[in-house]
Amino acid sequence: MVSSPNPREGKTTSVIYLGTTMAQSGQRVLLVDTDMRRPRLHVSLGVPRQTGLSNLIVGDQDYDAVIRTTDIPNLFVLPCGPLPPNPAELLMSHRFEAVLAELGKRFDRIILDSPPLQVVTDAVILSKRTDGVILVVSAGKTLREEARRAAKQIKDVDGTIFGVIVNAIEPDSRSGYYYSYYGYTEKTPEPQSGV
Repeated sequence: MVSSPNPREGKTTSVIYLGTTMAQSGQRVLLVDTDMRRPRLHVSLGVPRQTGLSNLIVGDQDYDAVIRTTDIPNLFVLPCGPLPPNPAELLMSHRFEAVLAELGKRFDRIILDSPPLQVVTDAVILSKRTDGVILVVSAGKTLREEARRAAKQIKDVDGTIFGVIVNAIEPDSRSGYYYSYYGYTEKTPEPQSGV
């Protein structure tokens, strides 16, 4: 699962890049839009959203009818489908667990594009259903405390954090936000303790 503390931190773009890289290595990869409140994956990949994950969970569509191909070989997308009135309940259901199990038989890798952690509980629920979470933060935008709080939410439900993607880094500014965020300075080339 890929999530972020807040909206607009590059989560969906990171999902697409990760999926593309894995697909180019020859693995069958499925990107799943599990943000059933403000879905974006279908827009970014140019596929229709009319049917998708929510249909599979309620059982009114077949897998082959809702999984879409992309222009990238081995990369597939499952849009969220119709927006349900109760996203959290659907994601906690045994039926959703069964859908993930079936998708796991059909694909080598499944990447869930989830809602932001600090906005709704959906992402915390999803973190318990996946092997691990990648957090996406935006340099100069995401506050350290927000990132810590998001990580704590996952750890509090025994979720696993695989790592963090830092977006929007200014690569030509050594004295900029990225280096000070991680404790680097011109006089201290190594990270400061406790960071």
